Amino acid sequence: MRRAVFTMAVGGAVGVAAVAAVRRGRQARAAADDRWHSITINREPEEVGPQPQPLHDLGEAIQVRVRPAPGGRGTEIAARCVNPNPDGVRALRRALRETRTLVETGEVLLPDAPPTTRRTPLGAPLAYATRHGRQEGRL
Repeated sequence: MRRAVFTMAVGGAVGVAAVAAVRRGRQARAAADDRWHSITINREPEEVGPQPQPLHDLGEAIQVRVRPAPGGRGTEIAARCVNPNPDGVRALRRALRETRTLVETGEVLLPDAPPTTRRTPLGAPLAYATRHGRQEGRL
């Protein structure tokens, strides 16, 4: 009898903790989607302009701030989604990366094509990472 009561108490505590963790995770994810994403470009603000082309393509879905970077180190561009959602944030991060390469080099640099033309099970993770690499990770 004691064992059954103890087991139910532990199970209830674990359930409450799991629900609390899920709620915290959702709130943290929503807060992360709503934050400003920033990049620093090695160009003066006059050379960058108010809204470079990749960011301009996102239109009214984002807010953009362009200002001199701290310490005279170029230009800082900060952007965030007006209505944050995971797909919008991925598109924003991709646009920021493309903006940096476009302004600094004059073209959007792409990774080399995979060395093989056949799709193989071992090459699938590399193909996925190449397709989605600009949408996640550090800016």
